[in-house]
Amino acid sequence: MIANNFNDFVEKVTEAERTALNTPEGQEITKKILEMKLAQDPNMTPEEWQNTKSQFLTFLFVMIVKENPEAMKELGTHVWNEMQEA
Repeated sequence: MIANNFNDFVEKVTEAERTALNTPEGQEITKKILEMKLAQDPNMTPEEWQNTKSQFLTFLFVMIVKENPEAMKELGTHVWNEMQEA
């Protein structure tokens, strides 16, 4: 079990993403994404780059959960619990 509730689950997974992206390999991936985006739009604004990074983190989150059945099950449980409290 990764966390006791939805918010903690999201925080722990995103913290793991940030940690991975701060490695030399993660920095290289980030650099390549930036180069690709600048090739598409040389006038990209800082806000657009921030949005790109956010989209990439969301993609990583989905892939982590999708490729790990236990994480998917846990996320589903946390979402269900959140819906019951609403």
